[in-house]
Amino acid sequence: MTQNTQSNRCCCAGTDLGLGVARRIHRTRATQAPTIGVTAIVVASGENQLLVVVETGKGEMGRVETEEREKRERGENIIVGDALIGGEVSIVVSNFRGEVLALEVGTLMDSDMDSDEEEQRVPLNRRPEWSDVTPIPQDDGPNPVVPIAYREEFEETMDYFRAVYVADERSPRALQLTSEAIHMNPGNYTVWQFRRLILEALNADLHDELAFVDLIAINNSKNYQIWHHRRWVADKLGTDSVREELEFTEKVFSKDSKNYHAWSHRQWVLQALGGWKDELAYCQQLLEDDIFNNSAWNQRYFVVTRSPLLGGLHAMRESEVRYAVEAIMAKPENESPWRYLRGLYKDDAQSWINDPQVCSVCLKVLNSKTNCVFALSMLLDLLCHGFQPNQELKDAIDALTSDSDSDSPDSNLAIAVCSLLERVDPMRMNYWKWRKGMLPALAV
Repeated sequence: MTQNTQSNRCCCAGTDLGLGVARRIHRTRATQAPTIGVTAIVVASGENQLLVVVETGKGEMGRVETEEREKRERGENIIVGDALIGGEVSIVVSNFRGEVLALEVGTLMDSDMDSDEEEQRVPLNRRPEWSDVTPIPQDDGPNPVVPIAYREEFEETMDYFRAVYVADERSPRALQLTSEAIHMNPGNYTVWQFRRLILEALNADLHDELAFVDLIAINNSKNYQIWHHRRWVADKLGTDSVREELEFTEKVFSKDSKNYHAWSHRQWVLQALGGWKDELAYCQQLLEDDIFNNSAWNQRYFVVTRSPLLGGLHAMRESEVRYAVEAIMAKPENESPWRYLRGLYKDDAQSWINDPQVCSVCLKVLNSKTNCVFALSMLLDLLCHGFQPNQELKDAIDALTSDSDSDSPDSNLAIAVCSLLERVDPMRMNYWKWRKGMLPALAV
């Protein structure tokens, strides 16, 4: 992609803004999601890294770190990368000592703005570096039934990609070509796979590759190919990538707390690379923000059962039961803590029916919320597993049954609970009738 649309240059080298403080240098307003191309021309020496912070009008932050000291000392341009963000954008540039560096900012319009992009994009057949390549057109056969009307730039890009793919050319220009192809179609798994071969052949900086994936993922967070590629990169980087990967998934969750791809990736990172130390606290924070976040409940269970630092489910059961009970009492209509409580006794039904906290929370909820399906359902499961209810619980069910439309209360407590569930959960009435029919002949 070219970077010629709008540009601004500021030179504030050596300005001391204090540790961790960066100065806002350039500000622009975009009505549609722009692509911000940042080229930093360094006039200050010292630190090995340049820090570029991109802030949207919503307060979302992203950063790209580059490059090495040698390029600075040679005075070469440092291409930081593209950021796909929307709204009001602030570009902040400093090194890690808080010194503002020279900056040149170019703003490219979004790829959906066809006319602007077509004017700016230089066709591959007019780029000198591609003059030796003969593009290979797509072969749809002699009589395609429904030929796809590709955009001209997409068709050209893929024709050149097929040429380098067939030639197995693993070069910097081929890598750049895959970038363009991925921007046009992030779901093309062949392009991603070939890109991995090129990255390995060039021994490329994989931290830069993570930054590239960041940019593509912003608007494609549910793309399978992106997550597969990111896992490959993180695996190559090893434990050095743990913090960055966890932060990346958190950024995704801030926009979509139930993104399956991000949760799956986060669990893989924890198991393959580590980072367990603060994970339970992270789950705690998510649930404090939204107690109904079933993905956070699932992650909490994953941490409790898989973390090598916590001792396993048996060691954590008592404290987690208390946590689940508190969550149930706060929001009895929330199904997640009920499921979580049941999961804490996986493969240990005897401990489940013998734990007085389980029966107690069912009774407390039913005394205050008589139509709670989850309390009645758990009580039914307890009874079916051999739980012997006390008189207080029997009286509570008798009271609920006497308030129903039933002509006479059932002497069998499990049958009575099924009858209550048929009434309070009419959507699954047939299911509860089936459960009632499956009850053993010997009554509780």
